[in-house]
Amino acid sequence: MPTNRREYDHGTERTARTGTFAVSRKRRTGFRFVLVAGVLCLVLTASQALAEPTIRFDVMVSQISQTPGPIDPRAAKLHEKIRNEFRYESLRVLESKTMNLGIDDVGTLRLPNGKQLGLKPLLIDDRGVLLSVDLEGTLQGDLRVKNGHQVVIGAQRVADGKLVISLEPRF
Repeated sequence: MPTNRREYDHGTERTARTGTFAVSRKRRTGFRFVLVAGVLCLVLTASQALAEPTIRFDVMVSQISQTPGPIDPRAAKLHEKIRNEFRYESLRVLESKTMNLGIDDVGTLRLPNGKQLGLKPLLIDDRGVLLSVDLEGTLQGDLRVKNGHQVVIGAQRVADGKLVISLEPRF
């Protein structure tokens, strides 16, 4: 008795009378695998795009003093910001550091006076980064800082002057 079905090398069979195609079980399993793998790739790509960005903080620890001296050229932007708020004759940069922090990551910096500065980004949106700041023994609170704007924290005593800490987030 003649058959009206034919098996092809690529896993499909065709019914001669109706002209329809049917896919073999082996071929369906391979198609499902490709479909699932494609969906997983899309999900992973979308989740990476939605992931919270890393925020770069440029942290500068400087010393201002009543002792006459130069203004450190690395602190020119800081000098412009604080010259009308603090009285000082000299300004020098003691340390510059970059911290790359994600949301809820904690970054710490040991200051020259032995105290510790802690930074923890809480939220980032179009208004800036909401940042929890803990300056041991002096300040504990939240600040909102816009992208690329400098914020100045503290004036703790050290040697013959005061420490001034500036933060500038970039995201």
